[in-house]
Amino acid sequence: MADLIGIVLMGGKSSRMGTDKSQLIANKSYPNETQKNFAQLAHAKLKCYVNEVFYSINQEQKNLKIDNIIIDKYPEEGPLSGIISALRFTQNSIVVLGVDLPLVTKQSIKNIIAQRNWDLLTTTYYNTETKIWEPMLSIWEIETLPCLEEYFTNGGRSIQQFLNQYGNQRVPILDGNEFTNVNTPEEYERLQNKID
Repeated sequence: MADLIGIVLMGGKSSRMGTDKSQLIANKSYPNETQKNFAQLAHAKLKCYVNEVFYSINQEQKNLKIDNIIIDKYPEEGPLSGIISALRFTQNSIVVLGVDLPLVTKQSIKNIIAQRNWDLLTTTYYNTETKIWEPMLSIWEIETLPCLEEYFTNGGRSIQQFLNQYGNQRVPILDGNEFTNVNTPEEYERLQNKID
């Protein structure tokens, strides 16, 4: 087990989906008793590689009746605020998985942990063609917190900008399809037969 705590990042508004993405059924073709929602699926994947997994949620999601929650202290400020809240709460380095990436495999989680660079602020998948980071599966060292807080306090909200500004470990993406976000009902239906 890595010296990491898993964080399922699920506090977004899901406005384009029209319903809480974390509660979408991930594998509708399975028998009812083995079906998982997106939050449970992300939890199950992370749990293989960390000692503990927390759900990063917004205030409205408190009624979901789930354990191990971290409430985002800055609602509607994007995923950076969820990461800051998680680092503050756990006082530990974290591996983050966005709840709306149901195609991410356990192999990709294992791979990023294997390539973790303890001396840099984050270890993050990076698309070398588009020059875009994929921070919704990434490792954030606890030492990142002061830099993150300063960036956030000064109005910074872009994870891409933050990652470009500081030294971070770039991990080449093995399969770009794994980083397909599910944001709309159409995308959800299209990905149904690919989610495992």
